[in-house]
This record gives sequence, C-alpha cells and structure tokens, in this order.
Amino acid sequence: MDIDNLDEILKNFRRELPKISKTAQAIDRDASLAEISECAEEEGLHLLASILFEAEQAEFEETMPATTFEDMGSEALRKFRRSIPDSSKTAQAIDRGAKWEEISQCAEEEGIRQHQIAAIMFEAGQERLLSKKPR
Repeated sequence: MDIDNLDEILKNFRRELPKISKTAQAIDRDASLAEISECAEEEGLHLLASILFEAEQAEFEETMPATTFEDMGSEALRKFRRSIPDSSKTAQAIDRGAKWEEISQCAEEEGIRQHQIAAIMFEAGQERLLSKKPR
C-alpha cells in the first residue's frame, strides 16, 4: 500500500473522529500502525482497522518475504505461541513451521485479532532487520 495513500486515508478518518477518540489521539501523535489499528478495533472502527492491518502486512512483506514464524526467532513470537492452546490451528501452523501468510489466515479464521498478529510479525521483522545491520 502506498504510504501517501495511507496518510490520506488516516487524515480522512481523523476528520470524522471526536478529539476524545483513542484512535484520533493515536493518529494525532503519529503512533505506529499497530497502535492505531488496535485503537480503531477497540472503538469499533473495523474498516480502518482492516485497512491498517493490510498496510502492516504489505510493509512486512517488503522486509520479510516468504519467511516462517520459526525463522524469525522473536521473543514476541514465542510468547504469542505460548498464549494460544496447542489444539488451535494457528498453534499447529506455527509448530510445523508454516509460512506467516498461512499462520495469519488461521489466526483470522479463529478470531485472533488481526492487528495482534500483524504487530508481532512486524516486530519480529524489525528485530531481524536490526540484527543484520552492521555495528
């Protein structure tokens, strides 16, 4: 998703929100997409949350194409995995080393918050990128 387009979408949504809205406040302080998405979901702004989820996925795909959960080695990922039951399709996909797209699909089918998966994947991607930077 084009970042200029995303900025315009956020501006349009922001104009319609009252100042007391958590989503409006997150947009105003230029919070992360994950935080804005979480606020939007909490406030029932499902369209905005979905748009931001798609943007997070697109951003993640640019930095971490076709990688598995296990390859990322993030503590956030391990913590997330421990938080879901072994019988979950999402857990089973993680355990067998499925691609993140499949894991995300399972999570969505099971009602796991989309922004939660996106935020964890994005965080893992950032950790991986930082670990590859020369020091």
